[in-house]
Amino acid sequence: MMTRRSAFSVLAGGAFALTACADALKPLSGTVTYRERMALPAGAVLVVRLEDVSLADAPAKILAESTQSIQGAPPLSYILHVPVLESHRRYNLHAEIRVGEQLLFTTEEAHSPSEPDIVVTRVAAPANDLPYGSWTVQSLNGEAIPDTVRAPTLTLARDGHVFGSGGCNRLIGQAVITANSLQFKPFAMTRMACIGSGMETEDAFVKALDKVRAWSTDQKGNLVFQSESMKPVVVLQPENISEKQK
Repeated sequence: MMTRRSAFSVLAGGAFALTACADALKPLSGTVTYRERMALPAGAVLVVRLEDVSLADAPAKILAESTQSIQGAPPLSYILHVPVLESHRRYNLHAEIRVGEQLLFTTEEAHSPSEPDIVVTRVAAPANDLPYGSWTVQSLNGEAIPDTVRAPTLTLARDGHVFGSGGCNRLIGQAVITANSLQFKPFAMTRMACIGSGMETEDAFVKALDKVRAWSTDQKGNLVFQSESMKPVVVLQPENISEKQK
């Protein structure tokens, strides 16, 4: 039969164990950033995990995880509460930015806990997931983007959100996509002045998007936006390809 004193001892011991467990967790803070000048769509969240990757032939074990809504521009701050790390084990920090089930950015390189500032890379859509993903404009109305200006970029999310850059100003809006039909709603944009012919390219890009009524792909795997008469008005490359060609 348990006496009051023994019951108190058990409760006290349990409280001590919980306190000791809490004391064993240490804060690990850092930042996540990406190189693209772009606004994220509404509902974007940042997920950061600390993983134990000591066993090469076994799945990574998640030791700590943080999920937060994204407010503002990068760098994005995060805090993980991690257990005591052992010197003979290998750990990795993994970060990603998502909107619902769609992955927009992820880490491509290993980051140890001693490197808490993480750079994530934009994810291009797989070929069978067109037209969603991130793209860089190759040509407008049949004319290649000049090498002297920053090429416009565009990301189409599965929930209809659209965001990107005209080459100078950031834009965000909505698209209505049904099978191969595509139409953009008016965009919200920042209003910064562009240097040289950048403003002309940006204006041509926005006007071209207003004419878009359909999409297709060409033999090179580019995304082609077409007008109501099916004339190509914008040709876009998957961003992972355009980055390699720089």
